[in-house]
Amino acid sequence: MLTADGREMDLATKVGQLFVVGFDGTEPTDDLRTLITDRQCGNVVYFSRNIETPAQVATLTDRLRGLVLEETGVPPFVMADQEGGVVARLGWGTTLPSQMCLGASADPDLARAGGEAVAAELAALGINVNLAPVLDVNNNPRNPVIGVRSFGEGPDLVGDLGTELAMGMQSNGVVACGKHFPGHGDTSTDSHHELPVVEHDRERLEAVEFAPFRRAIDAGIDAIMTTHVSFPAITDSPSTPATVSPAVQRRLLRDELGFDGLVVTDGMEMRAIAETVGTPEGCVRALEAGCDLLLVCHTPETQADAIDAVIDAVESGRLDEATIDAAVERVLRFKRRRLSASSPPSAGRWAETADRSREVGRAIAARGITLVRDRNDTLPLTTERPLHLVGSSGGRTSPAEDDDFEPTLLADSLGAAGFDVTCHEIADRLELPSFDAGTQVIATVDGAMANDSWAAVIRTLDDRRRRFVAVVVRNPYDLSVVPDVSTAVSTYDYTRATRTALGAVLRGEATATGRLPVTVPEFAD
Repeated sequence: MLTADGREMDLATKVGQLFVVGFDGTEPTDDLRTLITDRQCGNVVYFSRNIETPAQVATLTDRLRGLVLEETGVPPFVMADQEGGVVARLGWGTTLPSQMCLGASADPDLARAGGEAVAAELAALGINVNLAPVLDVNNNPRNPVIGVRSFGEGPDLVGDLGTELAMGMQSNGVVACGKHFPGHGDTSTDSHHELPVVEHDRERLEAVEFAPFRRAIDAGIDAIMTTHVSFPAITDSPSTPATVSPAVQRRLLRDELGFDGLVVTDGMEMRAIAETVGTPEGCVRALEAGCDLLLVCHTPETQADAIDAVIDAVESGRLDEATIDAAVERVLRFKRRRLSASSPPSAGRWAETADRSREVGRAIAARGITLVRDRNDTLPLTTERPLHLVGSSGGRTSPAEDDDFEPTLLADSLGAAGFDVTCHEIADRLELPSFDAGTQVIATVDGAMANDSWAAVIRTLDDRRRRFVAVVVRNPYDLSVVPDVSTAVSTYDYTRATRTALGAVLRGEATATGRLPVTVPEFAD
């Protein structure tokens, strides 16, 4: 097996092609250099910790590409989770709205345009794999990790929009990676913290969880990411995470669904793996199960141990080198397909893509923002009178997310829309200011399902019969704890595009045409 420059690959180089490692900081670290030079590691993944500016990312990617090429003879996959909404490693003003906002629009053309736009940005900076779209069907209101990252609760909607998003990415030369197979949407726990279990039978899994992945595979998606979730109906044992299950990865994904693309693991340091089978052993078992690329994203010692564990497994005869060769062949095939025509990273080229991303983002937000209810004809609000914004800073619901919500984000955007905004950041209803009759008040709803105090704030404000609007800035399931609220708008995220769209809806300059793509318990007109 030869590298791109004609070198023969030894075992270490082949194993290095199967690892994707993360690192701290905005330039290559000594630990990363060691992984590349001593263990031939061939791929990297970016998180927010690696991202500052377009120019910095372009320079970083160019340096890493040079390092990896020099040591291995093969260009690297450079990956990022640029899903949009609350999961966007490149957190600039071009970030697209969340997938659930797209789901609320139900517009396949917008999904395709979104994929094209985000891929153009990523490709300009040398990022050639987007760990998106999310193909999980979110039908569990208590899901702590998927939520607005999903298009919604309908398998057809998720499959159609996810496929269009993926095909848009691939049309601009970026590998799309659908996740999290065979489905993380109906869990009430987060695999970052523990091993979730989905108890559904095979018939139900076929109808719901598998359906979007089947649709994307039939359309030609390049890569699928596994999930660290147990599915007793299809895994080898009730305690086996799907990532390390041959029954799931080899027999189901490869043989039954006919997928011949890249199988990428979710992060192997997540507790659902690290605290069950262990990260190094999990990497060996993932390759045995049929995976191609192993994400070990955080700890240099663990990264080195995992690479060594795979080499040891081959040398001891436990892991057939033919399995390694088959995985490497797939990796090289997709590197030739997607990387051969790529141009050097350039902040200038990125700038040329930015306007298109903003345009598409605005279109998605305008179509997706949803007026869930307006019983008292509260909208539109007027810019001729003050507007009071009651908010509370919201924490991330999962380590997968990037940002915490700050009410000042909304206040700034509403101010730009022409409102005279006074922002009140409070913790509970006892801190509520006294508003006169007829005062215009909006309140942000974020994390209310897990925060009884904030649900009480919303109910108290609504009971005062002011000109009140509840704005759900993230998860629409929060409406289930304030089911009688008179006026509610759902934005599905707090990107710049959705905040701008909200201002237009509140002023009456635009009509909210989106529809909730999930069913909110206890909430109905």
